[in-house]
Amino acid sequence: MKVCTSCQQPFEFTPDEQKFLKKMEFHYGDAVVNFPEPTDCPDCRNQIRTAHRNEQYLYHRKSDLSGKQLISLYSPTPPWGAPYRVYTQEEWWSDQYDPLEYGRDFDFNRPFFDQWAELSKVVPRLPLMQVSNDNSPFTTGTGYCRNCHLINSSEYCEDCYYGKLLQKCKNCVDCSYMYDSERCYECFDCRRCQNCAFVTYNQNCSDCWFSENLTGCTNCFLCTNLSHKEYHFMNRSLSKDEYKKRIQEFKGSYRNFQKAKEIFEKLCRERIHKYAQITNSENCTGDFIEHSHNCLNCFDMNDSEDCRYVWVGVQLKDVYDCSNMYVKPELNYQVLGTIETFHVAFSLYVFHSQDIFYSEQVFNSKNCFGCVGLKKHQYCIFNKRYTKEAYEAVVPKIVAHMQKTGEWGQFFPVTRAPHAYNETLASEYYPMEKEAVLKRGWNWYEKEGQSTYQGPEINLSDHIRDTPEDVTEKILKCASSGRYYKIIPQELQFCRSMQVPLPRLSPDERHRARMKLRNPRHLHSRACAKCSTPIQTIYSTDRPEIVYCEACYLKEVY
Repeated sequence: MKVCTSCQQPFEFTPDEQKFLKKMEFHYGDAVVNFPEPTDCPDCRNQIRTAHRNEQYLYHRKSDLSGKQLISLYSPTPPWGAPYRVYTQEEWWSDQYDPLEYGRDFDFNRPFFDQWAELSKVVPRLPLMQVSNDNSPFTTGTGYCRNCHLINSSEYCEDCYYGKLLQKCKNCVDCSYMYDSERCYECFDCRRCQNCAFVTYNQNCSDCWFSENLTGCTNCFLCTNLSHKEYHFMNRSLSKDEYKKRIQEFKGSYRNFQKAKEIFEKLCRERIHKYAQITNSENCTGDFIEHSHNCLNCFDMNDSEDCRYVWVGVQLKDVYDCSNMYVKPELNYQVLGTIETFHVAFSLYVFHSQDIFYSEQVFNSKNCFGCVGLKKHQYCIFNKRYTKEAYEAVVPKIVAHMQKTGEWGQFFPVTRAPHAYNETLASEYYPMEKEAVLKRGWNWYEKEGQSTYQGPEINLSDHIRDTPEDVTEKILKCASSGRYYKIIPQELQFCRSMQVPLPRLSPDERHRARMKLRNPRHLHSRACAKCSTPIQTIYSTDRPEIVYCEACYLKEVY
């Protein structure tokens, strides 16, 4: 056991972590460099890492190259003063500038992180993190998406609006943590679902509404814990005609939807819960893991193997202490936000690259150390190009310097993050009050107050069929926050086709409501409520849910 230097809590450093760090060693000529054992616990490591990721808050600002108006992750008025330098997507990828122009020698008389922070503030940044999208300008953390709006952390999606972590989805609106799904509305943590609304933790379902934890079901309404059922209402079997007549009174009406939500929430509280959502996997712990092997303390993982402490990953192999990793990353350690990387450590937003260390926003590159904003480069240190021989001679010297300063094996400090804490993913995972954030020396962003809009109050029709076409030209007021928002034409068309009423909450409030559905990403030891077998579960012992081990759950549900 070790004691975390950040929270002073004990944590375990396991033999498989020792073996993994041995795999991560890298060679520079005759020099062999290894990473030290972590000094922080897994949660603190994750908090520090995700404090560098903004997924939700976008800002209007101008390009620092052309002055063109753009939408960016980076505030034009950050709390620390001078903003980061940002170009438009087209300018950043063009030949109008060379990121090597900002290259500099490493100063062995100064700490690494101080020098890196200076470099990171002057090298131009992408306004949003996007890879090969089509007509999806208001998205970030996205790749290979088409006709999408205000989604993040998503790949291979089409015609999706207002969502987070969508993988291979189409026509999904106000959904989060969805995989291979189509025509879904206000759904959360589902796989391979179609034509569903207000469902959570469902798999292989279609035409299901207000239901939780269904598998292979069709036409189910207000149901929980069913497998391969059809035409069920509140877990009771009905004829097809009875079923359609029973649910029709709910569809389209906001008032009736609210009634259904109340019933649904009560059903969810009272149902039996499986210890974790782990399917078709072997030797895995965590939650929402599918088709994986040897993934321990991992959350939201697909098709992965030999991983530990990963939060959100697709097709990973040998990845430890990482977040938001997609499409075949291998041998990655302490990394956030990648697509197809090999042998990368202590880095942010690295794509189609290998042998990258302590770097940020690097594309299609190899052998880079302490770099920012590179594309198609090799053997660079602090954005300065070296010969292979010089690179292999200098990097071990920098590592030795970082070992002396205590920086080697530490992630970029939160004080060096390009976003204030309350703008970041860390604030979602680990909420903190402003005073606690400032006490740590971290930044806090004071968001603007209510809009000065003085237009008339708009009352939405109860039923979607009575909603006029010009509602997309109106300014609506959020029923929860009081902030203003709009309905986009695609959203109106989708709601009409699904027979769901228009939302009364702003997109941000809808997102927050969905995130409250997510189980905490922490494992607890407790006993199965049925047979008393010890289990590792995301449900703590002080929670009210009835929790079964897998064997008892399968007997009960199937």
